[in-house]
Amino acid sequence: MIKKSCLPMPLSMTLTCSVLFSIFACSSDEAIQTEVAEQNSEVTLGTNLTAKTYVAPGSSSIFASALTKCKLQSDYLSSDVTNLSNYASSFFYLRESTNKMVLYNNNGASTRTELRRNDNFDKTSVRKMAISAKLESQPAGEVTLAQLHNQNAALPVLRVSVTGNTIYYKVNKEPVKGTSLTNNGAFTTTLPADKSLEIVLELTGNKYISATVNGEKRTFFIENAWGSAFDNAYYFKTGVYCQSTGTAKLAYNSLVWDN
Repeated sequence: MIKKSCLPMPLSMTLTCSVLFSIFACSSDEAIQTEVAEQNSEVTLGTNLTAKTYVAPGSSSIFASALTKCKLQSDYLSSDVTNLSNYASSFFYLRESTNKMVLYNNNGASTRTELRRNDNFDKTSVRKMAISAKLESQPAGEVTLAQLHNQNAALPVLRVSVTGNTIYYKVNKEPVKGTSLTNNGAFTTTLPADKSLEIVLELTGNKYISATVNGEKRTFFIENAWGSAFDNAYYFKTGVYCQSTGTAKLAYNSLVWDN
């Protein structure tokens, strides 16, 4: 007796099975490819965005030199980015069409995306930070754009901030929060219609710090309350530090550190 399983399959049935297998195989391949593409898309579009999605400001000759002297600090990050030569993300990128470096923050009150100068210096040093930028977006409340800070203090010596169209200088006469020894005021110049800002912070070498905004200069003495415990621990930083909830975006034409 011959077993039925050994009988040759009719040609038409063989072709039908072959076609069905091919269709199933192709469908499986397409499904796998689609799934991989979606996973890759999620990796590309997730929170850890790569330079393939955004262009690194460090790739521009305008910013490359300045970025070797600072690091990126942001509430979007778990740690500072110390090598900015090829780094880009949704909150730090180069806008190729205009060659502007963009810093963005929308993390809520008391959050930041800032560039911090790597090295510290003394209050008797001669140092300068100059930025040319446009405040393309700002929260309803205050946003800080430039600071002279101290790594041993909980608050800065001087910061320049904007609320609405008013540009403020805020000087802490001593490194203690909640004291009355704070010199706050507004520049006469206001934020122009095009939101452009030229900001220069400068230590003049004799314990004086000046802030110049769109040509208007104010100079302040670094009080003796900033004593020896804070020596050689001063540094400049710039970016968007939101003092209130909202979106802040600062687009830089240039960033220059002297010394």
